[in-house]
Amino acid sequence: MSMHGHIGTAAHQEEGQAVQDRRTHATLAVDRYQREQLMNLTPVEVIRKLYDVAIISCKKGDGALAGKAINELIVALNFDYQELSVGLFRLYDYSKRCVKANNYKDALMVLEELRATWVQAFHL
Repeated sequence: MSMHGHIGTAAHQEEGQAVQDRRTHATLAVDRYQREQLMNLTPVEVIRKLYDVAIISCKKGDGALAGKAINELIVALNFDYQELSVGLFRLYDYSKRCVKANNYKDALMVLEELRATWVQAFHL
């Protein structure tokens, strides 16, 4: 390979690294913005966001993320209100079992209905 070929390759690698650095910087900025947005959510909005994550994950067939979002919904239950919390727990548990069985259709049906009810109840 000629000296000119080495220079061209090195310049191309430097250009590629600069593009990668810009992407990394942009990704970090987006991550920081998203974290700030989440930190400013009310508890009611956090629950809506968890529904969104669970629903989108089911639509994408991402069982791991859907399961995590559903687990967070379960953790957020307030069992001081026994009747309501137990009912929601059963629906979340059913949705989680559907996700584990790759039955995203049934999980979506439950989660989308719960999300719609949540949004309506809290005027979101």
